[in-house]
Formats: sequence, C-alpha cells, structure tokens
Amino acid sequence: MTTGTATTTPSSEPTAARGAALVADVGGTHTRLALATEAPLALHDIRVFPTPSGSLLPLARDYLADAEFRVDRCAVAAAGRIRREHGGECVTLTNVALGIDVSSLRQLVPTAVLVNDLAAVAAALPFLAAGEFLDLDDAGDALQGAQLVLGVGTGIGAAVRLADGALLETEAGHVELATPVATHRGWLETLPGGRASAEELLAGPGLVRLHAQVSGEQDVAVATLVERARAGDAVALATLHAHADWLGRFAGDLVLAYGAWGGVHLIGGVVAGLGDMLDARAFRAGMVDKARFADELARVPVRRILHPQPALLGLAVLAFDTP
Repeated sequence: MTTGTATTTPSSEPTAARGAALVADVGGTHTRLALATEAPLALHDIRVFPTPSGSLLPLARDYLADAEFRVDRCAVAAAGRIRREHGGECVTLTNVALGIDVSSLRQLVPTAVLVNDLAAVAAALPFLAAGEFLDLDDAGDALQGAQLVLGVGTGIGAAVRLADGALLETEAGHVELATPVATHRGWLETLPGGRASAEELLAGPGLVRLHAQVSGEQDVAVATLVERARAGDAVALATLHAHADWLGRFAGDLVLAYGAWGGVHLIGGVVAGLGDMLDARAFRAGMVDKARFADELARVPVRRILHPQPALLGLAVLAFDTP
C-alpha cells in the first residue's frame, strides 16, 4: 500500500475494488466504529457508542445494517492484551466484561484482524500528515530505528512500529517503576508494597495519586490540577514537573528497550488534558538521563499525535494489508 495522507469523510459511496472494511476501536468506555475505503484510504461514517458488554457482534451488525455498500473485511482494536494461542486470537478487555475473538468476527465478514489499540495507532504512523503531529521540543533529525507509541490515559499502553513495518504489542504500562531521584523513591516507599507500576503512578488516576504524594491533598482531579498549574500554583506545578520527569524516564527506558530511535509518539486523554502544561523540559531531562545514551536520546523526537482517530486509521491500513 502506498504511504499517504488519509482523509475522514462523511458517509458516501466509496471507490474500493475489494469492498469496504468495518473498523472498530473498542475501549473500556467507548467504542468507535467506522467504514474504511482503500482508494483513497479514508474513514467514513464515524460513530461513537458505549462499549457493550458480552459481545461486540450485535452492535457491529446494527451498524452494518445502515451501510450503503459492500463490506468484506474488518479490523478491530481492543484495550487489552491480544492472546494468540491454540490457533486463535482473542482478547478480554480489562475494564468491561467484553471478550472478542477472531472467529466470532468472521461471522460478520470473511477477513478479520484483531490487534491491541496502541498497535493500531502505530500502524497509522506512516499515514499521518506533518500537521497531525506536534513536536514536544526541538530534538533535531531522528535517528533510524523503530518508533514508539505511548498512550497515557486512564491506563498506560505502548506499542512499537519496527523499522520494517512490523508491529509489536506490549504491556509496558505494567512494568515496575524505578527512579534515581531520592524524593521519588520516598514516594514509592509510602505506597502499598513500596512499589508501583508505571500505570499506577503516571496514568490519569496515577497522576491524582502522585499529587497526593507531593501535596498530601487527596483526590484532586487532573483538570483541577491543570487549572491550578496554569494559575501558577506552586504545588500543582511541582506535581506536573515530577510527572513529566518520571514519564520521560519511563519513555527513555522504552526507547532503550525497543530500539525506538525513530521517535516517541504520545497519545491519550492525560496527554490531551495536559496540553501545553506537559512540562517538555522536565520530560526531556528525565528521558535523556541514561548515562552513555544521553546524546542519542536527546535526538529522539517526541511528538503528540493530533489526528482525531489514529487507531481507526491504523485499522484501515491493517484491514487492507490483509489478503
């Protein structure tokens, strides 16, 4: 498939030799459905629904009942670990009683793909236009290598697009946090078990927990924290500085672990909610604090993804890359 910019259009009759694809981004709260066409690569009739429990099939069938053209394939992304074993592929979502497997999807269409939600975003990277990224800072020219997608929202997820285009799904958000910063270690020691995963301290609920460690104040919403920081509140600013530093250290670890010299791409509700209050200087300082590899890490671009539906776009790519 030729790399290019995908478009999002209202529902209309597409031109697609192989038919259209149903694409579904299934999260713990919302499910986004769309129809995708290949020539040109485009998304049509995007709709958002509450994520169902039990089965995705009734929702998908109802959606397809309104389709005005032939659909012969589908690609689904889910917020959970895709288990590939015993000749099958399935996922159980973490935060809702919903299971999806490829064999059930093939009750809808002959060809079906099932991937992790961050892997779908990684598949979209070559198809995003320059204006659909926002650089966190000026890192200079990227080194060659894999590219990392780091999602920071209710949870933390990560996926890697390797240099040859292959996708690597991970559960990196559940690795244990470490830090050389004495104050940060002290915070960890006060948590249950004296430890925390990246998700437990850096995702949305984790940022609330981190603020409690910094300030002693419980249950301050992220939006309130950002509002206070914008007003110059010193404690809120200290929390966001600590969060960005630690998130940068975590991102640097993942770059080293996966060889993701080609760039770090940030996405997720926390990233969007922080906006320009994501402390870029603290993030980069934490990211490059890796002894021998500081110079190389300083050159790794860090970008926010601005495309409104990158997972659906990546699913369109995957749907048409499948014979």
